[in-house]
Amino acid sequence: MLKFKNKNLCMAIALVSCFLMVVGCSKGTKENSSVDMQGYLTVTDDLNRIVTLAEKPERIIVLSPSFLEPLNAVDAKIIARPSSKNVVPEFARHLEEVGAVYNINIEKVISLQPDLVIAYEGMHDKFLPILETNKIPVIVVKMKTYDDVLDKIKLFADITGEKQKGEDLARSMRDKVQVIIKNMPKDHKKIAILHSTAKSVTVELEGSIAGTTAKILGFDNIAANSNALEKDPDYTPYSLEKLVESDPDIIFVVTMGSMEEIKKRMMADVESNPAWSSLNAIKNKKVYFLPQELFLLNPGLKYPEAVETMAKLVYPEVFDHAK
Repeated sequence: MLKFKNKNLCMAIALVSCFLMVVGCSKGTKENSSVDMQGYLTVTDDLNRIVTLAEKPERIIVLSPSFLEPLNAVDAKIIARPSSKNVVPEFARHLEEVGAVYNINIEKVISLQPDLVIAYEGMHDKFLPILETNKIPVIVVKMKTYDDVLDKIKLFADITGEKQKGEDLARSMRDKVQVIIKNMPKDHKKIAILHSTAKSVTVELEGSIAGTTAKILGFDNIAANSNALEKDPDYTPYSLEKLVESDPDIIFVVTMGSMEEIKKRMMADVESNPAWSSLNAIKNKKVYFLPQELFLLNPGLKYPEAVETMAKLVYPEVFDHAK
């Protein structure tokens, strides 16, 4: 009788063990399935699109050169970039080119079979349907202001899995900028930022690269509350009458095209127009032409350098000691 009971007990234990193994296996499969569905990373881009990356990207194509240095700083695997008339970082010179930033060859992008494309908001949105049709993940971002750059460093570090590198990089940039701000005189100078091309002149608002930099330094932009152009929210129409009325202490000039030609033309206007000559910035020789590599194009990781450059132009006696 005891032997029979022991046999039944053994059978019961075996059945329970099998049941627990099935439940355990079923639970493990469910958890793995959940992980698979979630993917490697889910992000919300600057078009409020939710993008899920199934795996860590190993073949990234950037459609703007502005993304190259921040991505490289967090060990991104970049395989292609746009062609550029400006200086391309050494590490990116050997990469495949996919057309100019304003004229991307989307067929070539697709042929390279990337596992992630990073596009610039407002410039490459039109490529979304064809990339999505070809099952290529695409993240659309904007990167113009200093805060944009810090935000994208975090995003790119999340994408590559190098979060600590991203945090260290952002902290280093913030520390450099804070040192400059700390040394700035508190005299709230009025400034104007002219954006000059071979054909036209506009005035930059606080959202432009130079406008953002001036705001960081505590300058008062005379165009801050002006109405923006319909097709470009960072600019407002130029008016010499308004410029004379505001009479800025300093005029910064951002050029697109040959800086020397634009400077020559502007100085000719100054000499021939009494209204220009009446401005305090002109009389005190406080007109500064900003370097294109820092203020026409997004400086990216060099934002602290852009901030320091603008500060040095206005206050050389304070900042030139660093030379």
